[in-house]
Amino acid sequence: MLRGVFFDAGNTIVFPDYGIYQRIANSFGLDVSIDQVVEAEALARSAFDRAVAERSDEGVQGYWPVYYTPFYLHLGVPAGEVPRAIGMTQEANDAGLGIWREPVDGFDRTMDALSELDLALGIVSNSDGRLEDRLGEIGIRDRFDFVIDSTVVGVFKPDPAIFLMALDAASLPSSEVVYVGDYYAVDVVGARAVGITPVLFDPYGVYEDVDCAVMSKFDDILGLVEEWTDSG
Repeated sequence: MLRGVFFDAGNTIVFPDYGIYQRIANSFGLDVSIDQVVEAEALARSAFDRAVAERSDEGVQGYWPVYYTPFYLHLGVPAGEVPRAIGMTQEANDAGLGIWREPVDGFDRTMDALSELDLALGIVSNSDGRLEDRLGEIGIRDRFDFVIDSTVVGVFKPDPAIFLMALDAASLPSSEVVYVGDYYAVDVVGARAVGITPVLFDPYGVYEDVDCAVMSKFDDILGLVEEWTDSG
């Protein structure tokens, strides 16, 4: 029986304001389109996922250089200038609502439908300690029963402990929960380690031949929930 759906935050519930990246690239004299930014982000996501799979759990915390180095190189930022571009990105994320500020397409209608099913809905995210406040500022915090921010709790995905915290917050066994995230090595591996059914959110077709459910649109979760509810 399915009784809970938990989500990652960045690139799952909220997406970047791609114009921020575009303006940073422009500051280096590059004529970069939003489509190129999205393409670069898909490549960076693959690079980061591979790095996590190859390193210890502690390597997950080195997000900024691991993710944004291939990102900015792909956009054409000279290698010697990439650290400065990353610094500008961190500054942009520290200001105001930060970078991840755009709710995923279909967020409201999907969350409305999930809420009607009386499911426990939560967020488990590797973040910087400000996630809950930022979700409140964006206006979507009240959609979720709980928010677990890795910096607040001191445990980072894919460490199984952070997923166990979510199960405890929802008072549910792992067999009754699914978890949706965008990184295989972080989200699928971590959720599966405690018996939670993982769903990989891959809107840009980054992954091929993975051994879990995959959704390309946010509202695809509704069909999966219906399928698992009917089969359970």
